[in-house]
Amino acid sequence: MSINLRNFDLNLLVCFDALMSERNVSKAAEKVFLSQSGMSHALSRLRTLLGDPILMRTEQGMMPTPRALEMEVPVREMLNRINRTIYTQKTFDPLTSDRKFVLYCTEYFECLVMPKLMAHLEKVAPHCTVAAEILTHELPESKLTSGEVDFVIGVEGLMDIPKNLKSRSWIKDSLVCVVREENKNIGPSVSLEQLTETPHILISILGSPFRFGLLDNWLEKQGVQRKYSVSTAAFLPAALILVETDYIMTLTRRMATKLTEIMPLRLVKLPNNPPDFRLNLIWHPLYEKDPAHIWFKWQLLSL
Repeated sequence: MSINLRNFDLNLLVCFDALMSERNVSKAAEKVFLSQSGMSHALSRLRTLLGDPILMRTEQGMMPTPRALEMEVPVREMLNRINRTIYTQKTFDPLTSDRKFVLYCTEYFECLVMPKLMAHLEKVAPHCTVAAEILTHELPESKLTSGEVDFVIGVEGLMDIPKNLKSRSWIKDSLVCVVREENKNIGPSVSLEQLTETPHILISILGSPFRFGLLDNWLEKQGVQRKYSVSTAAFLPAALILVETDYIMTLTRRMATKLTEIMPLRLVKLPNNPPDFRLNLIWHPLYEKDPAHIWFKWQLLSL
């Protein structure tokens, strides 16, 4: 006999399991918090749908039919699997997990945060891996939705974030200028006039050449703009060019300090009230209840 599950009340299987374990309508009703009449009605429906008496009254009490006995163990196992699937929270053990976390991020994150992150994960999650992809000007929304990407680490103010995604303002840094140590044209600070007249090296944060950045937006509000001599896609080649020229480069203080430690460069103070640089963490709400996702997010935020 074929049964159409669309017309079968699956709650009846819970009643069936109680009836089989108790062999008594009243006790089965108490077990699943039904009235005795409610359980009697469920038994009647089961008999009709299955074409079998299920339980028969005998001198020894209610006894299951061969069909009911055949169904008893499979139905109980199925109900247990459903219960585990719905109510058992998936756990995440960072010490044993080999989970791969995929990030879309800026070079700033790769240079300054990734080393600290990986040093931390080496101790607390030795088998997990992290794959970093450089972020372009297009936010990978579809990959966040599908779960191919866990988090996007973007520059706040340079990218529109769809309303269906979650974001959190995260790392804050300040902007400074950098010149080569031998540069005689610029002292410890730069005026607005020097800033706009001196040729710049532009680092394309989001992978788009000569894309307007935080400094350009700030200068535009003051009615001026800077001029570029060269655009690069990474900090290291930009710094190598700067060592050989009298150009100027604007970047974050943390990154600038790193570069001055390994190259003959020096920091230069910007005019008053330059904009702050902030990273934001972006994720899809579909996965924010996933234990591994929750754990990794807090590893990032704790840095």
